[in-house]
Amino acid sequence: MRIVSLALGTHGDVRPVVALGKALKARGADVCVVTGTDQIPLVERNGLDAASAGVDFSELLNSLNGFNVVESGNGPNFMTLTRNMKRLFKAHNPTLMAACYQASADADAIMSGFTSDIFAVPIAEKLGLPHISAQLAPAPVATRSGNAMAIAPRPGRESAVNYFFHKAMIEPFNWRLSHESVTAFRADVLGLPCQRRRAYQRRLERALIIQGFSSHVVPHPLDWPANLHTTGYWPLDDEDGWTPPQALVDFLDAGEPPVFIGFGSMTVRNVTEVTRLLIDAVQAAGRRAIIQAGWASLGAGTLPDSVHVVGPASHRWLFEQVAAVVHHGGSGTTAAGLRAGLPTVIIPHFGDQPFWGARVAALGAGPRPIAWPKLTPQRLAEAVRQAVGAPAMRENAAVLGAKIRAEDGIGTAVALIESYLARIVGTAVPFESSAG
Repeated sequence: MRIVSLALGTHGDVRPVVALGKALKARGADVCVVTGTDQIPLVERNGLDAASAGVDFSELLNSLNGFNVVESGNGPNFMTLTRNMKRLFKAHNPTLMAACYQASADADAIMSGFTSDIFAVPIAEKLGLPHISAQLAPAPVATRSGNAMAIAPRPGRESAVNYFFHKAMIEPFNWRLSHESVTAFRADVLGLPCQRRRAYQRRLERALIIQGFSSHVVPHPLDWPANLHTTGYWPLDDEDGWTPPQALVDFLDAGEPPVFIGFGSMTVRNVTEVTRLLIDAVQAAGRRAIIQAGWASLGAGTLPDSVHVVGPASHRWLFEQVAAVVHHGGSGTTAAGLRAGLPTVIIPHFGDQPFWGARVAALGAGPRPIAWPKLTPQRLAEAVRQAVGAPAMRENAAVLGAKIRAEDGIGTAVALIESYLARIVGTAVPFESSAG
């Protein structure tokens, strides 16, 4: 059985999908990952087939439109974010959809995520394929639970207000961004009739939906449907032959454990100013720091001896060396920090990042998040002091990390996928034809 996985997004979006793909391949499936050109090496070095989506997502987020999306934020600027994302998607959706359709031509099943569900639904319909939706943040399926919504009018509470807000605003979000280009694609390429949003949502909700995060972090609501499962995280311990540079080892040996700071795929226009802000904050907090350059190339300018800059690195190794982590709240970096049992300071930019910041704070594993537009050296210094110096916060993070490490999210997800596909293909071992 050939499973084509549409993994469209940043490094943190693709890594868990690759981890899941490796486990499916170990069970006998033939797995192809459709992803950005910048993520193809990650897929291939982990032994999976890769197909180009025709877009380099790192270049995309470093473009003018990419800067506009990252800087839009949520909250009061939500409508601005929506307009900027719609503009970005309109420009690139035709390329992405064509690549996904071409790669799925010989598939037996299709798997997608939040950014690619909108493409997978019509492709699965056209080709008659079973569909698996693999989510790294709470699925766009309405719930009363404010703990399981990216944006909740009643956060932390069970409320009908949450449910109806979700129905009105969250469920239709991707549809509103991309329905014009998807409608044209259905007609011009797939030869399918026009589809209304509710019909799209019903078809999406009939898929197997698996969520690659821990129920210890996001409690699974009772009002979610039976085909929606929270499995635990899908970590990929891919080191790519990475070993810590001697300069990094020397820095770690030279003093107390530093604080890690990294914003992953988030890009900024004023790199030097942001780097200066980070240095001022950790110096005010009296801490050493490791800054990861990331897609923004942080670390510009003259650095004090108390700050060290690294490029690509193993978070699993690095997080064993630090006292706390400061990051943007991407699902992948959040998972890595929590799995390591580290107090976490989240500086959310947009998307699901404010949600992860709120969950970390609610669990007592980190201070309240600081929205990117409100970041100052003083606020960050105070958050770092809390993360490093509050015994209860450190204990909460350590206990949560132990619970997460005890889960087998990948094994649970694979078992669900096998069971789902077995019902469709009519055999107890859906991958046996590939395995044989």
